[in-house]
Amino acid sequence: MSIPAPLTGLLAAVFAAAAALCVVSLWRRRARHERATAAAEANHVVMSVGMVLMVLPATMDVVPPAAGAVAFGVVGLAWGVRLVALRARGRALGSAIGADRCAAHPTHLLLSNAAMVVMYALMVPSGGAAAGGHAGHAGHGGAAAGATPLALQAVGVALALYLLVHTALTVAVLVRSSPAVVAVGGGGPAGPMARVGRVVDAPAVQLGCQAVTGAGMALMLLLH
Repeated sequence: MSIPAPLTGLLAAVFAAAAALCVVSLWRRRARHERATAAAEANHVVMSVGMVLMVLPATMDVVPPAAGAVAFGVVGLAWGVRLVALRARGRALGSAIGADRCAAHPTHLLLSNAAMVVMYALMVPSGGAAAGGHAGHAGHGGAAAGATPLALQAVGVALALYLLVHTALTVAVLVRSSPAVVAVGGGGPAGPMARVGRVVDAPAVQLGCQAVTGAGMALMLLLH
């Protein structure tokens, strides 16, 4: 299934904005970050950039699908190992819903990276598909149409449903917490950069970005 050109541009803009938000957030909070939190933010940046490259026909072949699947698989596995280790030590992980956009729960990071793996796996040309035979997401389907394993499609749908549920619950948290969550805050230093920083740190911006990017990832999974 192809993505209409206006929607392609919109998704690319959303993912680019998410990458920028996490870069700014990582920079602003670098001095007080734990390494795992910084890694989570960096992971969101890489996922967002990967989605931008994937959604635009002009850049979708920049990352070879097999390489992308392996890379995000390794990252997802690392988050899975961390999740198991934290559980084994009895660490309270809190909820995967309502956390900062760039400091997500390890379970959410594991499943988000799994979604990236599935999207890249669906882009891998099957059998006799010619190189470059997938232009846009219509081509993704064309390269693997009829040859995509049913199990892979089922995993993709399951991950899309997870992301949609996560998005809906995040929106619910945002709505229930208003107007406190929406407040950007007026304290701190003055100046344009300080104001930008306070906007980036605002819970409404963090949660809103999480909801929009989650919905965008789900859409990409369903349109493959």
